Amino acid sequence: MIHLEHVTKEFAPKRGLFDVSFSVEPGMVFGFIGPNGAGKSTAIRQLMGLIRADSGHATIGGYDCWNQTEDVKRIVGYLPGEINLPGDFTGEQILHLMQKLHHSKPERQLELLERFPFETKTKIRKMSKGMKQKLALVGCFMKDAPVYLLDEPTSGLDPLMQERFLALIDEERQQGKAILMSSHHFPEMEKSCDRAALIKEGRLIIEADIHELVRSSRKQYTIEFGLGAHAEQFARQIGSERMQNQVSFVTTKQLTLNQVIRFLTEYDVRTIHSSADDLEHVFLHYYSEEESP
Repeated sequence: MIHLEHVTKEFAPKRGLFDVSFSVEPGMVFGFIGPNGAGKSTAIRQLMGLIRADSGHATIGGYDCWNQTEDVKRIVGYLPGEINLPGDFTGEQILHLMQKLHHSKPERQLELLERFPFETKTKIRKMSKGMKQKLALVGCFMKDAPVYLLDEPTSGLDPLMQERFLALIDEERQQGKAILMSSHHFPEMEKSCDRAALIKEGRLIIEADIHELVRSSRKQYTIEFGLGAHAEQFARQIGSERMQNQVSFVTTKQLTLNQVIRFLTEYDVRTIHSSADDLEHVFLHYYSEEESP
């Protein structure tokens, strides 16, 4: 449904997109993960036909994102990363305008306002960031489109609204929608995405099933020894540092867990604690690998 093929858009060295390819199929939530300036928003703007690629090809629903941008916009619900709406309009006026523009059902709007409630009669310029984000979410999803492009969708939302958003995303996925979601909020991506791509300086580092990404990460362990001397000796053995009777380390290809266990048979070990796998560890793992000489 969503396809980028070798798309390049260069603004400056290491700024833009460079030979980026990925696909999002119906019924899939695809996470686009990276820090600010990595190229996430550029990719989404390319898909929306807001900028033209230097090379490569992008389509949504078979429509060319640049040459058939009106057809693309007709089938896409778009949530930009920065919400810019007329300050003197009220939320009610904005939603009425969107409803007429997209021919959306009033029932859909009411249902979404129950999920993401805010004072619709407030003027945009008086709204908090969270209120603007809820207004944008309602406006985006009331279109009931087959494709959604969401740029930092939970920015400004409180934890309750974030959970409601994730529940909505799951419902939309089950209805066969194709969803591309950019974020650097790792827990929500891990909960909601089927696949993910990590991007740095406009280039994809890796793309994989979200659970495979987590499983492939390096894991951190902390071992508590009965004797400080044992902790010091073990730390020297694996090239790590100790803090009193504890030694922390990260498994690698050169230092596997099996090797560590063999070493530990020589010592008085009190506890072994492993950090929970999460997407943030994966992100840091691949970024640190990229930066290694």
